[in-house]
Amino acid sequence: MRRFMTSVFVVAAGLLAAGCGTAWWRSATVVSGPAPVAAPKVDTDAAIAHYVKAQGLTDTEALVELSRATRADPTLSVAHAATGDIHRRHGNAELARQAYENACKVNPYYFKSHYNLGVVYQQLANETDDDTLFEKYLRRACEIYLRAHALNRKDYDTTLNLGACYFQLGRYSQAEEYCRAAIAIDDDRPQAWCNLAIIYDNQNKLAEAIDAYQQSLEREVNQPRLHMNLAASYLRQGRVRDAIGSFQMAAERDPTLIDPHLHIGVCYYRLKELDNALASYDRAVELAPTNAEAWRGMGVVYMAMYLADKEQTECRDKALESWKRSLQFKPKQPDLAAMVERYAEGTPDDEEDDE
Repeated sequence: MRRFMTSVFVVAAGLLAAGCGTAWWRSATVVSGPAPVAAPKVDTDAAIAHYVKAQGLTDTEALVELSRATRADPTLSVAHAATGDIHRRHGNAELARQAYENACKVNPYYFKSHYNLGVVYQQLANETDDDTLFEKYLRRACEIYLRAHALNRKDYDTTLNLGACYFQLGRYSQAEEYCRAAIAIDDDRPQAWCNLAIIYDNQNKLAEAIDAYQQSLEREVNQPRLHMNLAASYLRQGRVRDAIGSFQMAAERDPTLIDPHLHIGVCYYRLKELDNALASYDRAVELAPTNAEAWRGMGVVYMAMYLADKEQTECRDKALESWKRSLQFKPKQPDLAAMVERYAEGTPDDEEDDE
């Protein structure tokens, strides 16, 4: 089971607001014989009046009116749905879940309530640290989304989220199926292609993943994290220069990101293009002066320059200075501390350090 999604995995988590169509206010009446006790009195007109009044109030006041509406007519699904919307908006996922469950129960044919309930279960799954609850919530989300999908097979977000839930459950074939279904609904949107790429990536299907990443980026190039994922796939294929190009695209799309520059530095170091590697770490330090990894990488490059030409003692000194900066910002690096101590005492013969 996938406990955490890849950082750029897309979920359409936005709610669909409850509307005012009378056709879906109440569920159909089902006759099943006489009740053993008298049913509570239902005042639909009063319930609708409370619901309408709630529309112009603050959320706190609206909850009072919506509660009165559902007491007057428990089958007024729109009032349950609107209650769920308010609780979800205020971050009360459990209360939102209860309200949407009620809305779906009294009207099992209304798409929006089912979609919103699926979103809430997905949210609950991603908020819990309990693996049992995580799987339980995701399975329930799948059940609800499948109902929503049956009610509206052309809804892109429902189909996309079904794929995301199955991915988190480790059910890759079903995740791929619903990603493909979302693409069939709207091939111009990048999200399903992005998710499909990550599904392939997690199965080490690198060629398919790279193709899907590229498809997503063709539809929306401004996805810096997706460029990072594509670069990582290139690296796993040994395509270092292609990876550098994708990391550079990520940096161009979001100039505030430090990670692309760190990775570019590593790539150039592996290619033994030390000047380019140093320039990348310089940029990383410029963006994040307290980043220990950037200072460490810079020190590795300077030390490599020194080891290539031991007359460049200034490179050794800059390496030691950079490593000490790294340790200042992240003290728990015993291997780095050992290297500082070793090289401060002199250069070991025929020794070269890896990053």
